[in-house]
Amino acid sequence: MPRPARTGTFIRLSVLELGGAQVPRTKDFEPAEALDRALDQFWRHGYGATGLDELVHRTRASRYGLYATFGGKRDLFLEALERYSQAVMDPMIGALEDPRASAAEIRGFFDRVLGLIRRFGDRRGCLMCNAAFELGPVDSAAARRVRRHFARVRRLLARALANARREGALSRDVAVPAYADHLLGAAAGAFFFARAGLPLAMIRRFVDSACRALA
Repeated sequence: MPRPARTGTFIRLSVLELGGAQVPRTKDFEPAEALDRALDQFWRHGYGATGLDELVHRTRASRYGLYATFGGKRDLFLEALERYSQAVMDPMIGALEDPRASAAEIRGFFDRVLGLIRRFGDRRGCLMCNAAFELGPVDSAAARRVRRHFARVRRLLARALANARREGALSRDVAVPAYADHLLGAAAGAFFFARAGLPLAMIRRFVDSACRALA
């Protein structure tokens, strides 16, 4: 049976405002909104700890509706990863997409990382990083999405670092490829520390130290 067409755009950062609010279940549901709610559930609780009952409750969909529309829990999670990349990460790294991005845009990226961490008090971290830890070794489809995400961020950081070095904002003694690796690890580490419940002040010091080479 073909899957029903999805309607609605719901391209908005309000996916971040869902929190843990209780929502009633109804027979009919909006697939795009259901995906946002599933994303929030997976982001807060992880893949393994999220059961079908929780997804039915949070998405306002029936079990049949979820399977008919998304194809099951795993497929829904993979779509949630794509949605996370679009709704959360695209705004976070958008300034780095500018070919002229340099040191200021790198610092702005880390400011947004810290802002996202500060915005939530529930230790959700980064869904991509969480998926890497939980599913990376056992789910090749999830691992591919995570690697693609990290490769994109690293590429943008490396280009901005090259610009910074040309502009004199980064010492020529600093190897751009290695420093791009370092900054990518710093971003992931900041989210990991947040997931572990470490203080924001400590995470900020960690990020400031990672960016110290930038003028």
